[in-house]
Amino acid sequence: MADGFDIHISAEHAAKLRALADRADMSPEDYAALLIDREMEEAARPAIDPDPAIDHAIAEEAIRNGDTIPWTEFRGRLRRLSGRDGRVFRRT
Repeated sequence: MADGFDIHISAEHAAKLRALADRADMSPEDYAALLIDREMEEAARPAIDPDPAIDHAIAEEAIRNGDTIPWTEFRGRLRRLSGRDGRVFRRT
């Protein structure tokens, strides 16, 4: 297990880090540790296989089961979700 170590960054990166840390009301060291922790958690997640065959199989199953809706209805839901039609999105 590592005992810890210093990381040296450029003056430009240090300025950006300090500005972000200040906005979060944190020290640059604590903010950098937070960013590293977040990235390590993200890196540890399994990658999602972007195989289009999986999406195709899901779509075919939905069509077979009748679990689909017309595009116009789906578009309306998206518009409600985005607030573009002035109504709140509600599940039907």
